[in-house]
Amino acid sequence: MTTTSERRLGRRRARGMTLIEVLCAIVIMTVGLLGLMTLMARASQATGSTDDNQRAATLANEIASEMWLQRTVSLPSATVTAWNARVADPTGMGLPGGVGAITTANNVARITITWTPPDGTPHRYFTDVRLTY
Repeated sequence: MTTTSERRLGRRRARGMTLIEVLCAIVIMTVGLLGLMTLMARASQATGSTDDNQRAATLANEIASEMWLQRTVSLPSATVTAWNARVADPTGMGLPGGVGAITTANNVARITITWTPPDGTPHRYFTDVRLTY
């Protein structure tokens, strides 16, 4: 048979175990939430990179369409200068640190767009345009 003092001692031990379980649960939840926040931050970075790639493709398509409309890969310098200004304007449709270049050879134009996002790693997008009529 157990005495009253033994019953009280058992209850105190049970209360201490509950406190330890609650503290462990808080630690586990904190680690999980920190992991989730890290995952969300990386997803946000990936989304930004994807947006930049899409803008580069759109800008390259814009100048390629102009070549198609004018039926030549050799565009006037005013057209290329205006396009380069759009590439370099990150507040508009452009890219951060964006630079556009067009090289032509044998009726083929290579459109190259380079930019440097805030993380500092340079990116490059290029496409070739061949016009045959």
